Amino acid sequence: MGLTMKTWFAIAVLIMSGNSAFAQTRDVYRVKTGSDVSKVIPFNERYQFDKFQDGRVLFRSGKISKAKMNYSLVHGEVLFIDAKKDTLIFNDSEFISKIFVGDSLYYHLKGHGHVQAIEDFGGTKLGRKQFLVRLGKEKYASYDQYSATSAISSYSSFINQNGNFQALEGNEKVILRRRAIFFLIDKNERVLMASRPNLLRIYANNKKQLNAYLKDNAISFEKEEDLKKALAFASSLE
Repeated sequence: MGLTMKTWFAIAVLIMSGNSAFAQTRDVYRVKTGSDVSKVIPFNERYQFDKFQDGRVLFRSGKISKAKMNYSLVHGEVLFIDAKKDTLIFNDSEFISKIFVGDSLYYHLKGHGHVQAIEDFGGTKLGRKQFLVRLGKEKYASYDQYSATSAISSYSSFINQNGNFQALEGNEKVILRRRAIFFLIDKNERVLMASRPNLLRIYANNKKQLNAYLKDNAISFEKEEDLKKALAFASSLE
């Protein structure tokens, strides 16, 4: 028996809805302490790219190294595959100027890992850092209690260089949440936390106009689109 056009349309909607849901990644993970995160969170939800890509490391000395690389949300850093096929973190980040993973550009900020430059506004770039942050024990979890700074420090204290959980108290689950925080990268490639003082610091010659703009517009320094609007306006003043 043939299907009506209306029935085919309903089936198509269901298929598209199913594919969309399948493609989405989760924002929250519950992991037992002492677990290997790679056994709990799928590859495509631990890494920014679906596979390791050709990457280049530009050192301050002028040296360039190449390897397969990917950005790990677990580590908050770019990882690379060495000649022995081991996946490693960079242990000489202070000597690195920048890293390219495919066409994506990353800078290193001490204490914060790698920050991706996502858009250029006349030389000043908007940086974004995506990572998994520990929210605490399941029964005490609160999304609002973690600032960008405390999120970073709590993240770094419980995951080791192999991406495994350190020994935590008790035998409970910890909650991890996907998080993005933002940075400003000035023309001298200094990486600064996205904030009103740092924005005014970068555009010091146009403080008056920029202050007026920020006063008249409800700009959140935790929202990507708001930051893009503010940077577009600030760069138009130069």
